[in-house]
Amino acid sequence: MALLAINLSFAQRNRGKAEVFIQIADRGNFKVYLDEELIGSASGRFRFYDVYNTRPVLTILAGSEKIFSREITAVPNTRLIFNFSRRGGLSLIKELNIYRNNVYALDDFDEYAGAYNTGIVPPDRPTSPQNRNDFDALVARVKQEAFDDQKLKVISAYSNYTALSTKQIAQLFPLFFKDDSKLLLAKQEFQYISDPHQFYLLKDAFTFMSTKDEFMKFLDGQKTGQNRNRPMSQADFAAFYKQFKSEAFDDHKTELAKVALINIKLTSEQVKELIACFSFEDKGLDFAKWAFRITFDKENYYTVADKFRFLSNKQALLDFINNQK
Repeated sequence: MALLAINLSFAQRNRGKAEVFIQIADRGNFKVYLDEELIGSASGRFRFYDVYNTRPVLTILAGSEKIFSREITAVPNTRLIFNFSRRGGLSLIKELNIYRNNVYALDDFDEYAGAYNTGIVPPDRPTSPQNRNDFDALVARVKQEAFDDQKLKVISAYSNYTALSTKQIAQLFPLFFKDDSKLLLAKQEFQYISDPHQFYLLKDAFTFMSTKDEFMKFLDGQKTGQNRNRPMSQADFAAFYKQFKSEAFDDHKTELAKVALINIKLTSEQVKELIACFSFEDKGLDFAKWAFRITFDKENYYTVADKFRFLSNKQALLDFINNQK
């Protein structure tokens, strides 16, 4: 069991701190709170380091007037950079991994420093879920176990302290003899996975259709409490779009979206691309109504109506949006 102890002393379930940086485009005297922490800035840039709360409340004051207050989602081991203006509101403009090559890798605001290496190693840094050497050690250890139930116990002991990714779970699947064991692994690790918005991709790693269906039902039961208040990245959207478009029937497309998009938000432009995949406009309209609640930029959602050819569907979506208060 020595291989399992490689990093147990480093991490807790929260998988590390985040950083939240805000730039305000408007001129004026602003103060920014993240929960109880207050930052002032003459340059319009506000930096919050050591953010351990994954759902902090961001509040912006212009003088003594509160002009913005909303809960955001801080992603462990990631610097999130937001832009704010009175007219445009809050928008996420960049995400950067805090660590590269096992060192603190960022400059003082929105870029990586040098060759991803500042030479600064902050203390108490938890293990990254992408640590290749540690994961290889875990795989080697799991291979030594003769039975699926013991393999599950070894993985659980490891993931109690270090988050696995969806890709790593997929790499562990072939080490199990039974589809049911793979399903147990997926259910066991979901609540601690480092990228829950990609977890639906495991569907095709199961051998039997019955297990695939049970996996999707499981995901459907994982409701919006884990949602991240940020839009899906272009890379993640490209993977989802490929899977979405490959579904043969319109109803299956919507079913996939309902289980795959529980941990992430879409942009209005991404919704438009998905609507174009539907064979029938009425099904696309149903999807557009469903997708409204998980859309990041609701102020732009009226533009989705332009994707419908029939005036009745355009009007139906606009009426729907107007009734969402």
